[in-house]
Order: sequence, then structure tokens, then C-alpha cells
Amino acid sequence: MKEKKLIQYLILIHWTLFSVTTVIDKIVPDVYPLWVGADFYTLFIKLFASLGLTDPIFATMALAVISFLEIIAFTCFTFSLWNLFNNKDNYAEQWFYRGISFSVLTFSLFSIGDQVFGDRFTLLEHTIFWIILIFSWVIFKFNSLTDESVLNLKMSQDFKIGLWVGLAFTVLTSYSIVDFATDTYANKTKPLSGEEVIEGIYKFDFPFLGDKFTMENTLKLFEENHPDLKVNYIYTGPDELNSKKKTHMLLYVFTEKR
Repeated sequence: MKEKKLIQYLILIHWTLFSVTTVIDKIVPDVYPLWVGADFYTLFIKLFASLGLTDPIFATMALAVISFLEIIAFTCFTFSLWNLFNNKDNYAEQWFYRGISFSVLTFSLFSIGDQVFGDRFTLLEHTIFWIILIFSWVIFKFNSLTDESVLNLKMSQDFKIGLWVGLAFTVLTSYSIVDFATDTYANKTKPLSGEEVIEGIYKFDFPFLGDKFTMENTLKLFEENHPDLKVNYIYTGPDELNSKKKTHMLLYVFTEKR
């Protein structure tokens, strides 16, 4: 396979998979096994409500337009990949250009929406995607300005050394990940023991990987161990008291005697 076509395949496969998962995210917005979708409908409702447009028809229409453009882009990328596979390079280039155009239009609309709704963080994100799409088109079309060469995958000495070094690092990294998971994954459900910092106030230091199941089991165990106490409310420690780890959390339980 020639180098130019290999790069084209990689670019097309990336944007085809990117677009199909984006479309699925609109169809399946909820959380299911092996899938955590983003609830764009609720997000759009909140964004339009911030402008005083509380009628859900505005969010519905906006989401429908964006979904339509993303479905068209996915279709174009799929046709482009199919034509490239069948050595119809001209058709592949035409379909890829159409897919890029619709994708650029989509992210342009997102960027305009970010300005209107005042969301500067996602504005940066959508702008980066916009730029990457343009670069993808340029690389797809002009990635070889000289005579093409055939990709050489012969088992040369350098290739063998690189293969063995890569394999060694892969095994070492995999062992480290498995060893870390073995020691820490139980923290997802293991209940915690609280520390009474002030009379009637207990602090729980959530570990790495601690989630809602950890909280549920912790509160259940706490009530079993302290039948004489009544939980009034639960307070999450402010960011200043938490560690820099994103998943770390301090939980305070305020109680009183029954």
C-alpha cells in the first residue's frame, strides 16, 4: 500500500468512527452498559432557558438540525471510505470533501452557539475541532507532493529492535495497570470508616475510584454502626479541602441523637 493512501485510510477511519459515535450519542443519550451518552437535550434546554426561551421546541429544533448535519457527515465519510476501498480515489475525495464541509458547518454553528450562550470553554473545544477538520482535508488531498513511495514493512534490524522494545514496554505497562487495578478497584464498593471531627460531625475521606456505590455502602454501614444517631444532612467538602485528584472527595455527615 502506498503511503498517501495509508494516510487517507487512517484519516477516513478516524472521522467515520467519530461521526458514527456522535450520531449514536444523539440516539442513545442515556447511560447503558458499555455506553455513557451525553444528554444533549437537557443541555440544550438549559442553554435556551438561560436566554429566556423556556419552550422546549427551541431545544428540540436545534438538536434536530445538529443531528441532521452529523448524520449527513457520517454518510459522506462512509461513502468516501467505501470508494477509497474500491480504488475510486476521485469519488472518495469528493465524498470526503462533502463530509468535511458539513462537519465544519456543524462546528461553526456550535461555535456561534457558544458565543451566544457565553460558554468560552466549549468555544475553544469546538474551534479546535474546526481547525483539525481543515487540516484533515489538506493532509488528505496534499499529503504527498513528491513521487509516492511504497510503505516498507520489511523486518529490518531496526524494525525488529523497535518491535521488541515496544513489546517490552507494553508488557511492563500492562502489568502495572493490572497490578494497580487489583489493589484499588475494590474501593468502588468498599464502605469507609468515618472519623468524628467534632461532636456529631463525621468525616469520610473517599479514596481513588470511590463513587456513588461507595457512598451508599458507607452510609448504610454508618447507620448500622450508629443506631442511636440520626443523619440530618450530608455536606461535601469545598474544593480547598479536597486533594488535587479529580476523583478524591471529602464527605461530612451531620448527626444528632435520636
